[in-house]
Amino acid sequence: MPGAERGHSDPRVISTLDDISWVVYRWVLDRGRTEVDAIPEQLGLSVPLFNQCLERLLRLRLLHTDGKGRLVAGRPDAVAANIVGPLEKQIVEFRDEADRLNDDFRRLMSMYRRHRKRHMRRGSDTIGMIPEGVGINLLVSEIAEGSVREVLLLHAGTEGFGGLLNQVLAETPSLSKRGVRVRAVCAAEVLDDDWAARRCASTAARAGAQVRVVPQVAGPLVVLDEHAAFIPAAGGRAGSAVVVRQTTVLDMLRGAFEQHWSEAVSPAEQAELDAEALTGDEVKRRILHLLVQGARDGVIARRVGISVRTCRRHIAELVEQVGAESRLQAGFLMAGRD
Repeated sequence: MPGAERGHSDPRVISTLDDISWVVYRWVLDRGRTEVDAIPEQLGLSVPLFNQCLERLLRLRLLHTDGKGRLVAGRPDAVAANIVGPLEKQIVEFRDEADRLNDDFRRLMSMYRRHRKRHMRRGSDTIGMIPEGVGINLLVSEIAEGSVREVLLLHAGTEGFGGLLNQVLAETPSLSKRGVRVRAVCAAEVLDDDWAARRCASTAARAGAQVRVVPQVAGPLVVLDEHAAFIPAAGGRAGSAVVVRQTTVLDMLRGAFEQHWSEAVSPAEQAELDAEALTGDEVKRRILHLLVQGARDGVIARRVGISVRTCRRHIAELVEQVGAESRLQAGFLMAGRD
């Protein structure tokens, strides 16, 4: 028989009180005082299994032995006081500690807001690095605290900084509720090739964002009114960024966005342009020329001014038309015919 009668206040023990433990406890409770050795046979349990169950019940003090070594059922309410009481005390202590921490953080936040109010004015010369993984939190904080009216995005891809852009697009529903306008310009290949970016852009558009498409974007960018701009950190980790508040640089970055915006079209208009391009002989000749040079799909699409998806459809048709085994071979064969 397992020896100890010592109580056990570890709450994790309760998770091991299985169905057999309930059966054994009831058996002892119904019989008052029970000889230990008789129980396994009477309940049809193996000795090792019974011993394991008995050890649990003894540790919890749900069972104990009398002076003659017989098992006696203990009071569950006493067990509860032994286990739950210390837990409740810990909960109260943790709650008090959480309240103290919240008070400290509220005081710090008040200090932070006063500091941000002084430094959010247009003309601040600060440029700082944002560590990987905190960009979306800082952006949302800027928007919530800086009276931002408009968020501008240039989306060039989802690797590294592009993941942050997807998160910003995903925040559009909550931004719209705050009255924040969102305008985004996406490179055509981003919406063609990246399912996550396409989903985020679609969600943003349904939530009220204005999303347009261009064949090529100069680089990823987020601009918050005249307050700040976020760009990838050169030489930094993939998810790190730089926040810019300097007036001249902000004006330049906003100008870059507006230039893209003026040249961009809606996704539906881009689809129409792609449909027209499918029958354009000049488009096919330009694709052929770039194929001979060994250019990749994205490069060809940008130079021709169509989406990557349409470009690939042209290339597939060219390869099939001449029975070539590769894109490069198709280019040379078609060039020879011309």
